[in-house]
Amino acid sequence: MADNIHLEIVTPKQVAYSKAVDSVVISGIEGDMEIFKDHISLITFLKAGKIIAKAGSNADTFFSTGGTVEFSNNKLSILLDNFFNSSEFQSEELIKLKQNAEKKLSNKEISDEEIYLNNQIIDQINNLKS
Repeated sequence: MADNIHLEIVTPKQVAYSKAVDSVVISGIEGDMEIFKDHISLITFLKAGKIIAKAGSNADTFFSTGGTVEFSNNKLSILLDNFFNSSEFQSEELIKLKQNAEKKLSNKEISDEEIYLNNQIIDQINNLKS
């Protein structure tokens, strides 16, 4: 593991993923970024989007509606409310998540922040096919 970072993805229910990887691509609120070994320490928020864990020629792809990220001493911790691996990209739960976001947008009294977040969820779920 000396040449890798340790990635741990945690949900309220479980440690969903724990593995040594070469790099991780995340959708941060400041934009997409790829984190490699010896990256500077950081704490940031995730927006809805893909998380791609790369190890050699393999890549594990996940989707989240948002969360927090902390990187320090070559350990990357990602805390998420919702987590889907690539085999679940067409799951009923993900479809319901999109429908729920669309329903929230029909409410005329939601805040600009809620409009932005729900549009992000819808856009990113639509982009999972690509």
